[in-house]
Amino acid sequence: MEAAQILTWYSGMHMVRENAPDIFDADAQLMLRFKRGDAEAFDQLFARHTHAMVNFAFRFVRDRRVAEELAQEIFLRVYEGAAHYTIQSRFTTWLYRIATNVCLNEVRKPQFKAVHQPLSIERGPDPGPPLGGCTNGEPQKLLERQALANALREALERIPEKQRTAFMLNKYQELSYTEVAGIMKTSEKAVKSLIHRAKETLAERLKSLMPGLLNQ
Repeated sequence: MEAAQILTWYSGMHMVRENAPDIFDADAQLMLRFKRGDAEAFDQLFARHTHAMVNFAFRFVRDRRVAEELAQEIFLRVYEGAAHYTIQSRFTTWLYRIATNVCLNEVRKPQFKAVHQPLSIERGPDPGPPLGGCTNGEPQKLLERQALANALREALERIPEKQRTAFMLNKYQELSYTEVAGIMKTSEKAVKSLIHRAKETLAERLKSLMPGLLNQ
């Protein structure tokens, strides 16, 4: 075998190795089994990922009941999509793409916007009165953390949709830039830019609360 042929062969083997996580993804294999008629494979996928889907949906809608309904809708789309499923990426990339579309469709509905108008956070949420009988400051610190978490949720609702989605996938679902790029059908560079701009916007809107956080 000539040197050029060897290099071509080696490059091809390297590409197979690079794609191996997708080809041999256990979830993807379960999805293929379900596509062939194995109902138990779908049950396994549902058991593995339903909790993550509920949590992901909750980040968008802030209502546990609605989040659970959205998770059901996500898996209904997985069920319906089985006939056309092929392994083109990791199963979770495909799953989160479905989940993102379902959640964004929900929050874009006029009735959702009417009920979930973002609160003004320039003044910061009222943490409430300090708890009596405590002298170590821990209850107040807890209230400050809760206030910051509430303000973060409100601030997230105000940033552009793509920035919010990229930020939540990366921070809360702990997905890599590569995975987020696959889900959002964009480049890693674009994802990094979206997340960077999201962090800058959030930092600006939360800066009034940061001194309290830093003093904890």
